[in-house]
Amino acid sequence: MKTLVVVLVVLAVLGGGTVALVNHFGGWTTLTGKAWAITYEVSSQPAESLVDVTYTESPTRYRKETPQNVSVSKPLPWTSEVVINAGEKAQVTATPKGDQVLTCRILLDGVKELATATGAPGQKVSCDAVTGT
Repeated sequence: MKTLVVVLVVLAVLGGGTVALVNHFGGWTTLTGKAWAITYEVSSQPAESLVDVTYTESPTRYRKETPQNVSVSKPLPWTSEVVINAGEKAQVTATPKGDQVLTCRILLDGVKELATATGAPGQKVSCDAVTGT
């Protein structure tokens, strides 16, 4: 009987310790793994100098975290593949440095178009889409 009590106490301590650790590192509900492969594209007419591009990406697919903004200055055409967690907004914005006409697109798995937009000459263009849950 003493052995049974000792075993039950050890199991209770281990179980409680596991729950405490999981809650300390974000809890049961934040572990997800459900994310989408997103491709951002920005192109222009005429294809000239650099443009400033800002886009969102999830820091990890295994935790439910708000996507981070990333800003770069790149030549066109520009493409980037990122991961966006389920239910979060995928967004790309580009600002020309001249009178370029910019077009942006957001693709799911590099194929299905989720959003597209074309700006006026010399104007910023933005595309956004919320990923499925």
